[in-house]
Amino acid sequence: MKASIIICTLNREDSLNTLMESLEKQTRKEFEILICKEEGPLAELKQQQVQKARGEILIFLDDDVECYPYWFENMMWWFAETNAIGVCGPTFVPVENLKNRDVFREGILKQIYNRYFLEGKQLIPGKITPCGAPTLGGNYPTEFSREMWFVDFLEPSAYGIRKWAVQKVGGIDTNYKGVGEFFDADLCYRVKGFGPLIFAPDVKVIHRPQKGGTYDKRLETKTRYENYCRFADKFVDKGFKHMMYRLFLKTYFFTKGFK
Repeated sequence: MKASIIICTLNREDSLNTLMESLEKQTRKEFEILICKEEGPLAELKQQQVQKARGEILIFLDDDVECYPYWFENMMWWFAETNAIGVCGPTFVPVENLKNRDVFREGILKQIYNRYFLEGKQLIPGKITPCGAPTLGGNYPTEFSREMWFVDFLEPSAYGIRKWAVQKVGGIDTNYKGVGEFFDADLCYRVKGFGPLIFAPDVKVIHRPQKGGTYDKRLETKTRYENYCRFADKFVDKGFKHMMYRLFLKTYFFTKGFK
């Protein structure tokens, strides 16, 4: 068994069916598929599937992605031909689905966020800036997403990672609660000492963020903020700019939760 594809899903059968159809069309199929439909902390549910997995490569897919036919074959090439510990690629979000992303897309807030916290690197994939802000360049079809990058973290909605490395660091940190944001980045930071994390432009999926299921759980902003703080406390330097970023996030999540 080359790989184990792990999918956690909750009440989103239509998008799950689209994903499964795309996996059926893969040019190579040396993988098993583990589907979890239980409700609970996402980090715990994924770790349970990790313990069941038989593949040498663990692949995590959100239930609202659709994989291009050569996606698996291309991902396995990078693992076979390089010393990469983890691999991901573009996770393009169609314009009509952007409204379901909790990101800053327009206006003065976006300009401030991009210039001050992302330091103008917003279109570069998979970087954590010194203040602790993640770039989301892998979501957009730009000149940057057509290049190979060594990254700080892998795109959470679709990535592969060597199982032995995950086991070596003790698996997923299940202290991340709720939808578990940042536990994927946490795992990446703990395994990248074994080798590089690679953003490969030919390992593409389409990501269509959907409402319902885990989307509704993301309204629990207190847990999301606590998850970020857990990640930052472990991996981000506590300088002035980081404290400003943390205050920015706290204010944003408080306002969003209040609404």
